[in-house]
Amino acid sequence: MALPFPRKDITKLLISTPSHFVGHYENEVFRAVVANENLGVKSARIDERTYKQYIEVTVETPEYKNDTVVIPDYSQIGENFCIAMSVLFGKAFDSHGLLQQHGWAYLPDLNSNHKIHNKNLTINSSEPRVDYEIKLDLENIKLIENVLFQHDEDTVDAQSTFWYAGRFYLQSLRIVEENPELAFLSLITAGEILASYFKYSVDELLDSNSKELLERLKSLGEDGEQLHKQVSKKLMGISEAFCKFLIDCLDDEFFERTESKHDFSKLTKSDIKQRLKAAYNLRSKYVHAGKTPSGWMSVDYLNNNEEVHHGNPVLEDKEMKKAIKRSPTFIGMERIIRYSLLKFVMKTNVIPDI
Repeated sequence: MALPFPRKDITKLLISTPSHFVGHYENEVFRAVVANENLGVKSARIDERTYKQYIEVTVETPEYKNDTVVIPDYSQIGENFCIAMSVLFGKAFDSHGLLQQHGWAYLPDLNSNHKIHNKNLTINSSEPRVDYEIKLDLENIKLIENVLFQHDEDTVDAQSTFWYAGRFYLQSLRIVEENPELAFLSLITAGEILASYFKYSVDELLDSNSKELLERLKSLGEDGEQLHKQVSKKLMGISEAFCKFLIDCLDDEFFERTESKHDFSKLTKSDIKQRLKAAYNLRSKYVHAGKTPSGWMSVDYLNNNEEVHHGNPVLEDKEMKKAIKRSPTFIGMERIIRYSLLKFVMKTNVIPDI
């Protein structure tokens, strides 16, 4: 009896993580299972820096027809799973491409197989994150499955915003140990994208003192009117929207928890706006002025999961020095952005409340 041909209506992909997951998840559209190792293969232990766990994702996809001009490529699905799962679980993920598509077998890309990860970082550990405390069980993918495959006309813009911002969030997790400055900028970019979804008015962005100053400008006749318009546009810039959106997302529960080992190194509600402004200022200096914060954004020395900086950076640029000291660390900023990504998809009704 001849062996059956591989199914042409499914696509199989391989993703991996330095964290350790259990269980599996399956619905009518996709299945995610932990890939078993071959007997005799000596692999790293869970707590070792080279540990990788591989997950096979199988997705139902339209069967390829011979009269199709362009052969559909579904490899992006693997990256989408990485984005959604990184946000949900707060862990780093890599996509290794296709295993099977249109009935054809593919060789996965395992170039990152021997990458070394800092297991002290919560994004690489095998412990649940403190926010939402979602267990590292593949069954919990159900919490975010609507982002992956449900396309509702009412939420399509919010979903697009999530994918765009989530891509930068995932990028930051992947590169932070090699390029911490770019990783930090990626987090700021993710926050900018999320904030741009909401069209804030001047009244929503400004405090009472700023509003009063604008009204006084407006009362100064024709010149005052012109100044009022110019200043209003400046004040309604993305930096103000960036701060407002993130602060709106960070509730009291966020500040009651921490992943820092010491209370003096955790984020606090009292100065969060000042820290977010400093973080955005760092981004502006890097992108527009070409000024770099040097090695002060590194996570290598953050052995206690510090969410804020301590000590004075040794830099000649006084403004850069001040911005770094006031800004959250990568660890603090990552926690802020992940929390805001999850709040965003819940606020916009893309997924139910977790």
